[in-house]
Amino acid sequence: MEYKSGIASRSRRKRRKSTWIRTVLLLLTAAGLAALLFYPEKVRAIAEGWNRIQNTFSFIVLDRKPHFYSLLLEKNGKDYRLTSRDIFEVSYRDEFVIKEVSTDVLFGGAIAVDVAGLGDKNDFGKLLKGIDLVDKAVLAGRGGVGRNRPGDYSLRITYRGDPIATIPIRIQITPQDWLRYARSSGNQKVQIEYLKRAIALNREDTNVRRMLASIYLHAGMTGDAIAQYQEIRALKPDDTAILSELAKCYLKSGQYEEAIRITAQAVKANPKDDAALADMALAWGNLGNWKKAIAAYEDSLKLRPGNPLVMFKLGEAYEKTGQLGKAAEQYQLVLEKVPKADHVAVALASVTLKLGNYDDAIRWHREVLKRQPKNAAAYANLGLAYGSKGLTREEIENYRKAIELKPGDPVVHFNLATAYEKAKKEPEAVREYQKVLELKPHDSDSLERLADLHFKAKRFSEAVPLYEKAVKMSPRKSVIHTRLGFAYAELKKPAQSVANYEQAIRYGAKDPHIRQSLALSYSQTGKTKESVAMYETLAAANPTTEVLNTLADAYMKEKQYDKAIRIYMKLIELNPKKAAGYASAAYAYGLKGDPDRQIEYYLKSLKWDSEDDEVYVNLGAAYEKKGLFPEALKAYTTAYELNPDSATAARKIPQMKIRIFQQKQ
Repeated sequence: MEYKSGIASRSRRKRRKSTWIRTVLLLLTAAGLAALLFYPEKVRAIAEGWNRIQNTFSFIVLDRKPHFYSLLLEKNGKDYRLTSRDIFEVSYRDEFVIKEVSTDVLFGGAIAVDVAGLGDKNDFGKLLKGIDLVDKAVLAGRGGVGRNRPGDYSLRITYRGDPIATIPIRIQITPQDWLRYARSSGNQKVQIEYLKRAIALNREDTNVRRMLASIYLHAGMTGDAIAQYQEIRALKPDDTAILSELAKCYLKSGQYEEAIRITAQAVKANPKDDAALADMALAWGNLGNWKKAIAAYEDSLKLRPGNPLVMFKLGEAYEKTGQLGKAAEQYQLVLEKVPKADHVAVALASVTLKLGNYDDAIRWHREVLKRQPKNAAAYANLGLAYGSKGLTREEIENYRKAIELKPGDPVVHFNLATAYEKAKKEPEAVREYQKVLELKPHDSDSLERLADLHFKAKRFSEAVPLYEKAVKMSPRKSVIHTRLGFAYAELKKPAQSVANYEQAIRYGAKDPHIRQSLALSYSQTGKTKESVAMYETLAAANPTTEVLNTLADAYMKEKQYDKAIRIYMKLIELNPKKAAGYASAAYAYGLKGDPDRQIEYYLKSLKWDSEDDEVYVNLGAAYEKKGLFPEALKAYTTAYELNPDSATAARKIPQMKIRIFQQKQ
């Protein structure tokens, strides 16, 4: 029993001890929970302290990697403590410095803090600026601006170069940042990209949209500019100032009707908007309605008198409508206000030349050359002015100066060639026309003028190929066909001559000499019928002595004596005192077999020319045919007396004497 009693006693003591332990544990747990509930920071501090003791022991004794707990930095004058669970936010306005780093390393030896993407490898204690990080982010992320990859920018804590912790950096990029970068960039493409990003962050910002629209306009992206201005109008319908900028977009894109519509709205909203009226005038001018353009320019000047740009544009409009005097007046007014406006001086010099005021034109072109000594066009126009005054030497001199400055201008070479022609310097003229054709092979005027020079010099073989090229470009130009016809005739190529004379007549050539030449070429190619028909046409239209004689000769060759006699009668009517007409008619009568009329007309011929021995010989022959030998002897004798070398008369005289003797017997 005592044994059992002892066992029971020990059992009770064990139970009491177990209960006491559980009670203590419960009390400790309750106390811990109460402390955690009412003093969480102290509890956490104790836990962290214990944890740091363990970590420090591991670092110092066990040589393990140190742990990072927090860092203290000052941003814009305020302290912030950050752990690896935090995110550091930075904008372009911020300035910060890392003041303290908490790790297992006593006194911070070999600990460094690197602001990744900024500064040096150790940025501890250095003043850093958020704007540098913002710049980095923008430049690195332009493909998707502001969308940086995680870890791109962070505070990296290292021990002896090995990373022990990282605090991410969140870079705040605002619309103002993109606006700032857009303003600072000289690259339009980059500016556009920045401004588009700014608008994406604040779509209601009309000022940024206006900047973007302006850049679009200057970059030639007028469609995008118009779209932006229309967005602005949708956001701010009462902003009438935007109308003027929108009108300029339409002007630049060639949408002149739209520009007029918008400028009309601008003028309606603000009747004193002189700039809108000027833009409206420009649009009307581009549409070719110079009357309305002039009216709008004049209205603009009423609102803002003396505006040099509008005055100049008004002068141009006057010039377009042929009001050269008014144009010159406007240009002079502009030069009074802006004496150094060289382009206006050039315009005034040009308009005085058009007006035919050659002295003024010379004076103003000289003024232009004082301002612009290498202005080739001014020298060329000065040459025109001198040439118009008949001063060929000065004309040539100025054309040559123009060519020295601009040797590849075919127009100036052409003008110089014509000046050489006037100066009777044919070789120089030929050289210049050839130069024009080197620069401009299909210049028809130069081809024709060069061909004409060869033609006048009777170098037909050189003229023909040039005329052939010219006529391919101007196939209906009758004068070229005429000259080709003549040149081919001179080269003994009647078939080509005929073809070109026919073309010349087909395309309106009226000169009767062309038809006469064509008739001759017809006869040379054996086209007698066509030749005679052409001569008949000429005789009917203009019965000149030359044409009638040629036609009569053609009839005689064809043995059409009656027709020939009719033509000779017309010749006698034209020149009744000219012996040749009577003699020709007499000869035709003789061939026709009418000796009586033959004798009659020979006698009429001798009435006007009594010393023509050939007519006396022919008259003698006519008498001989009729058996009138004494009259024949007399005619032959007179012929011999007039021309002792006449073999026919010498032979016929003794024959007639014999015939007379025989007749008497």
